[in-house]
Amino acid sequence: MKRIFFMLIAFALIYTTMIPQNALAKKDDDKKRIRELTKLVEKDNKKSRILWYDLSANLFDLDTPEEVRNIVRKTAKANFDTIVLDIKNSTGYVAYNSEIAPHISTSNIPKYQGYPANYDLLETVIREAKKHKIKVHAAINTFSEASTTYQDGPAMDHPEWQTTYYTAIQKVKAADGASIEITGVNGTRNTNNLILYTPSKYEETPTNRWGVEVQVQEDVITQISDRNTTNGPPVAVPDNGYVLSGNGTARTWMLEHLKVGDRVSVSELETKFVKGQDYTPSASTFVNPIRDDVQRYELSIIEELIDNYDVDGIVLDRARYSNVYADFSDLSRQKFESYIGKRVENWPTDIFEIQMVDYEKTIVPGPLYQKWIEWRAGNIQSFFKKAENLIHKKEPKTFFSTYVGSWYPDYYSEGVNWASRRHHPDYDWASPDYHKKGYAEVLDFIMTGNYFVDVTKEEAIAAGKPDWHSVEGSADIAMDALKYTTFNYGSLYLNQYINDPEQFRRALKMAVDKTHGIMVFDLIYLEMFDWWYIVEEEFRKKSTSPHHIKKYMDLVREDK
Repeated sequence: MKRIFFMLIAFALIYTTMIPQNALAKKDDDKKRIRELTKLVEKDNKKSRILWYDLSANLFDLDTPEEVRNIVRKTAKANFDTIVLDIKNSTGYVAYNSEIAPHISTSNIPKYQGYPANYDLLETVIREAKKHKIKVHAAINTFSEASTTYQDGPAMDHPEWQTTYYTAIQKVKAADGASIEITGVNGTRNTNNLILYTPSKYEETPTNRWGVEVQVQEDVITQISDRNTTNGPPVAVPDNGYVLSGNGTARTWMLEHLKVGDRVSVSELETKFVKGQDYTPSASTFVNPIRDDVQRYELSIIEELIDNYDVDGIVLDRARYSNVYADFSDLSRQKFESYIGKRVENWPTDIFEIQMVDYEKTIVPGPLYQKWIEWRAGNIQSFFKKAENLIHKKEPKTFFSTYVGSWYPDYYSEGVNWASRRHHPDYDWASPDYHKKGYAEVLDFIMTGNYFVDVTKEEAIAAGKPDWHSVEGSADIAMDALKYTTFNYGSLYLNQYINDPEQFRRALKMAVDKTHGIMVFDLIYLEMFDWWYIVEEEFRKKSTSPHHIKKYMDLVREDK
């Protein structure tokens, strides 16, 4: 008995001495990774060069083998080393031969009509890319599964999948008592939409001519411009009011019920829950990411791609909630109450309340707001862990990444914490445990969209914006949030630099200098603007993607 007792004591001593040693070894590994990935930013010959091929935008520019051959040849000539091929778009349709998801040629969406049946874009791009030793990563729009505009896509066949929005319907009330729903505030005016534009965002309406615009000052209509008929100019947004802009059925209502000199109100709010297919502010129908059947579906698509295609990587896009108003389904309430260990007494106002402030809907946080934000981020983190585990168990050499916006201070609204678990954000929306929901450690690399026209911090400040509303500033924020846990590739949206190729060049240089590489979004703009020459000039020297260098990749994967 004494012998057993002393053996137990010895084992306990050995175990307790091992704990700090293991912790010290992990700390040393962290220091080494941070040191190496920090120095890596300065190495111009070790930068990733990625070009995104968006499915919808390039649909009929890549619908034959000949067109693919030509575009891939241009991609190689510009010295891109990787193609991210968007193979499942936000409507839920795919451009490869799937036994799970519907082929895009079967869609009823008008702009997709005429796409060749059973055409396998993924296989065609892989075949051509191999000729030039270019890697191909398949991107899937994860939790967006239909077109709201056209009511078409898998989420329409599975209405139970759809996310539930908590929203407040804002209405215009005319002097004659008639009222109509406002589709959105400061957004894009689509078919049959009525959008309210405020001076906080616009000096004049950003719309095309196909609608009517009503200028309101101090609740009195001061101007009506039926641009659909007159082809008139945009209407000024007054400092003491707003402009209502309507298309289609909204235009008809406005012309019937609104008159110059009449009083009008936009302060009426009606809160309600709506399903994704009825949520008009979003052109895409999102699904609830915590549903088991939704997750099984998305994971099965990932598995199918790995099993049937020689892809070099999987990229998750739109792997998030639609916005801050999602998801308020009964299931989400049940799961959240289980997470916090108590009932939500006032649903949903204990999360937040929607109020009107200066003509715009504003969120007023409730007592459970921070915990709700934390819980949603944890749900997305959990899915990323499942996806990573599936991918690397089946194909350890396949890379796993995602594409997100670099505007970290605002990105929480989409239910995502793409930062490192070591990053402790100091924002009023962040709970003390929010950092634990970061998923950067799960990724082989991340592409963060530096979607700003201003290149330097100084330019953003001079324009009256925060310094991080620049390519430089947003790259700094992203690198800080990631804590060198994984490689960060700055990303640019080329359409922001339309008619200004040198601004694009400056932005390209900045993103490359401040991060581990670059992702250019999108192919369509290189073609439209004929800017291939810019990337050819900037990428003339050889470079290797960091995730293709074993010693760096080993450091990143050790941090899982």
